[in-house]
Amino acid sequence: MTGDLAHRDPTGHHVLTEVDAPGLLALAQPLERIYRACFAEPPWNEDEARFAGFADRLARHMAGPGVRGVVARHDGNPVAVAYGWPSAPEVPDTPFYTGAHNALSPADRYRLRPPAIEVVELMVAPGHRGHGLAGRLLERFVQGYPRAWLCTHPDAPARHLYRSRGWAQRGSFTDVNGVPLVVFTLDTTS
Repeated sequence: MTGDLAHRDPTGHHVLTEVDAPGLLALAQPLERIYRACFAEPPWNEDEARFAGFADRLARHMAGPGVRGVVARHDGNPVAVAYGWPSAPEVPDTPFYTGAHNALSPADRYRLRPPAIEVVELMVAPGHRGHGLAGRLLERFVQGYPRAWLCTHPDAPARHLYRSRGWAQRGSFTDVNGVPLVVFTLDTTS
């Protein structure tokens, strides 16, 4: 269910644990609370219908191959997570993946393909922000992969974190719900 490696972060406040898909599914309720806290605020401003669909989206995400995550706990309670999966060899035939792929220049599209890992969600509960936790989660999550990528809102505060950690903004697109997104990539070998 969970990885053997649990590490206390340098501040001593959070324990980071590697988790597989069943382990993430077992945390659906606390992850939904974190999701609500993160995505109710600007720039996301998600509504109750979107929040109500979280459990179904999480279950669909966990059904894919190679899903893994890193969960941060404080006093035993999940307070942050990064999860995702290895990139597919071919661009999945969905509006999201087509949009992300087409947002990059043809010369950069390889960055979204294997051996890259996709960061699907990175969420830190508001009371646990500002202490480098998101950066530690990201670093741990992408460890072992030569490339990583993710999409976020162009006004998301996390974009500053990505840039400070060597991620590069490569393109932008609008999803099917009209939400603007930017694609960030990381070359972990440089």
